[in-house]
Amino acid sequence: MMEMNFLWLIGAFFCGYIIKGFLSFRCAYTASSALVIRAARQSIKLLGSSVYNVSYMDQLCTKMTAALKDKEAAKVTRNELNDNFNDWKKETMKQFIENYPEEFKWQLEFDDWHGAMANLTDIYSQEKIKNDEAK
Repeated sequence: MMEMNFLWLIGAFFCGYIIKGFLSFRCAYTASSALVIRAARQSIKLLGSSVYNVSYMDQLCTKMTAALKDKEAAKVTRNELNDNFNDWKKETMKQFIENYPEEFKWQLEFDDWHGAMANLTDIYSQEKIKNDEAK
């Protein structure tokens, strides 16, 4: 009888140890996932800020070109800037997705530039709602 109780005790210990290991892994994975998504959201916000600044500089360049040259040269300059900007957007999204941790790619909410900007709009909307509720 004592031997059977001892075997049950050892079995319960190992089962508890396995469950503890699984729950610890699950907790760490969940915390890591939350950290990665927060970092991705901050990166998207930084990207949105960069886009705003680049767009502003492009507008200034186009206006200055139009003031110094003829209208046709301004159109050519604007088209070149737009092409460069579109190439930059594609490369940025490609790099963002390629460098996103493989274990957490399932949580990405976009796979192209338009999706990223829609996600940015959602982030700003959620922050606005939080700020309005805090007031």
